[in-house]
Amino acid sequence: MALLPFITDEKLYEFTKELVDAALKGEAKVEKNPYVNVIDPFSALIDSARQNITLSEWMVQEKSRQIQKSFQNAVGDFHQHILGAVPGWEDAGDGGSYDVMSARKKVIAEVKNKYNTMNSGAQLAVYDKLASWIDYGKTGYTAYVVDVVPKNPKPYCLPFTPSERKVRRQTRENLLRIDGRSFYSLATGHKDALDQLYNALPKVLEEILGVRDEKLTSSTEFDQLFEKAYIKK
Repeated sequence: MALLPFITDEKLYEFTKELVDAALKGEAKVEKNPYVNVIDPFSALIDSARQNITLSEWMVQEKSRQIQKSFQNAVGDFHQHILGAVPGWEDAGDGGSYDVMSARKKVIAEVKNKYNTMNSGAQLAVYDKLASWIDYGKTGYTAYVVDVVPKNPKPYCLPFTPSERKVRRQTRENLLRIDGRSFYSLATGHKDALDQLYNALPKVLEEILGVRDEKLTSSTEFDQLFEKAYIKK
């Protein structure tokens, strides 16, 4: 029996393996040269003093922060690949003008791992890009900006209206911003699709990494993390 009703086990394992490999690659890159991006010496000094720790101890934290930052992009790609493999959906691939599309549902979407991934300039660029597609390339479609991890747990599906110098882009019924749990439901037809994916990952990670599944499932802490991120409708 398949682990998930909306994607094959083969694809689930493939995309999870890609995510794990990206994390390991990012970690190795940071460990090899944590100074590849210039570190702010003022921040290092002040933060070390605030915590009463040495620079070496602070660098351990900095390495972890750099690894986590690069990993977030890979998690966004993971969700794009998962959604693009759902029957009736297509993954536009890297560098596409949008991330996933469903001709059946007449939907295109830009998938972001977290609500704060885009700064104001990036939001404007995404709005203009998606608006152009649904006006000239995908007439009759609805475009979504997906925050897989939302700003707050309450579900939402609202007009996506970024602003520039306090002037907001036009409100459109066919250009929306939506939380990840709601979009997974829309894409798959399963109300708890994102929950199912989260619950299936421990078993997949156990086989890929050789870790014990019990470490990820015996504690309620991981469940509590999910519940704090998403209020179920």
